[in-house]
This record gives sequence, C-alpha cells and structure tokens, in this order.
Amino acid sequence: MIGISAVILSKNEEDRITRCIESVSDLVDEVIVVDSGSTDRTVEIARSLGAIVYAIEWKGFGNSKNFGNEKASNNWILSIDSDEWLSNELIEEIRSIPLQEKCIYAMDRSNIYLGKTIRHSGWSSDWVLRLFHKSDVYWNDNLVHEKLTFTNEYSINKLTGKLMHDSYRSVEDHQSKIEKYAMLKAESWIKKGTPPSILKRYFGSFFKGLHSYIIKLGFLDGKEGLIIAKMNVYLVRKQIAYYDSLKDGRL
Repeated sequence: MIGISAVILSKNEEDRITRCIESVSDLVDEVIVVDSGSTDRTVEIARSLGAIVYAIEWKGFGNSKNFGNEKASNNWILSIDSDEWLSNELIEEIRSIPLQEKCIYAMDRSNIYLGKTIRHSGWSSDWVLRLFHKSDVYWNDNLVHEKLTFTNEYSINKLTGKLMHDSYRSVEDHQSKIEKYAMLKAESWIKKGTPPSILKRYFGSFFKGLHSYIIKLGFLDGKEGLIIAKMNVYLVRKQIAYYDSLKDGRL
C-alpha cells in the first residue's frame, strides 16, 4: 500500500487527540502533529501514541498545515483536525482504492453538535478535501477558511465513507471559537482592504440566521438547530464589531 502521512493541527486537545490519532493509526504509517502552544497534555499524549510532534508558533491554519506537509516523509497526505476522526467505512474505502496522484479525495463530514448528528442547518453535505499527493498541492494562507490550491490537471473524487466531526464541546466552547474566528475574519478584511459591505453590516446577521434556521431547515434539528442559528447571528455581529475595533485602533 502507498505510504500516507496524517497531518494534524492541535492546541489543547488532550480530550480529543487520542480518538483522532487512533482512528488513523491503522491506515497511515506516520502521524505528524503540529502543535501551537498547548498547555495541557496534548503533546504528551500524541507522542505516547507514536506521533511525531512539532511545537511551533501559530502560523495560521494554511501555513501550519503546509509546515506539517513539508515535514511528512510520505507524499500522500491525510489532513485531519484534532476534533475529527475517520469512520470504519471510510478507512476501509481508502484502503481498497488505488490512489491516483492527480486526484484529490473529498470526504463527506458528518457534524455532531452537543451529542447530536446535525442533518440540516447548512451542516449536511459538508464536503472537505483531505487526502492528496502533496506535489503541486498546498494550502493557501487565508487567515480563516483555508483552501487547497491546485491546478486544473487535478480531479476531485468523492469518497462515500464519513469523516466524523465533533467541533464544539459545549455552547460556551462554540461561543469561544466564534470569538476566535470572528477576529480572524476581521483581520482578513483589514489585511485585504475589503471592508464588510453595507448589506452585510446591517442585514448580514439576520440573513445568516434565517438561512441556517429556515432555508437550510435548521428547525428540523430541534433545539440544536435553533442554537446553531443563534450562533450564526452572533458570528456576523462579532465579525463586524471586531473589524470596527481594529479599524479604529481599539484592538
């Protein structure tokens, strides 16, 4: 079988890193963990599970992932986050297919929120590009929502097995991550010189919540769908607030 290196970003993931690493350990022959300042037992646990750990200053999502890819001894990269793990079906599927160098493999991410699988709210059919040959393929340097960059020679193959994702430990954890991502988005607007539009500034939060709860049928996800919609409203409001504070020099 072709050698695959798993590349995982981490920071204070002691409660989740084991599940992530163990899910890939029988599939890959190398696990690279790029840690950016964990103060808990994440690094210790990762090393005890056989991972090679690099402790670095935070370089942004894309640049940190590229760093891990460069350190990998294999050309095939499985990019996975600490709060994700491979389903058994996905593992067997990857084992069974002949990997093609000019093909990037997409995985359908199944999102779990507060213990419940979310089937609507804009969180379903969440396709992410995660398995690729690293020649001529790299992550861009977006501060948030990094994307793979590749030429049109590459095709995308959708795998059927699920990539499991349990991003938020609690509502409070969700809110904390919103604060982080909202700041990154505001910094991105400043960096690119592209301020939020008038439409986004005054109506963006309303439409974000409406889109999640009504258009994407979030109400069918029950109370969790309502919480997700409220968090989407909060996200846009924080993005605008952080942008204004950065622009005015208050942050």
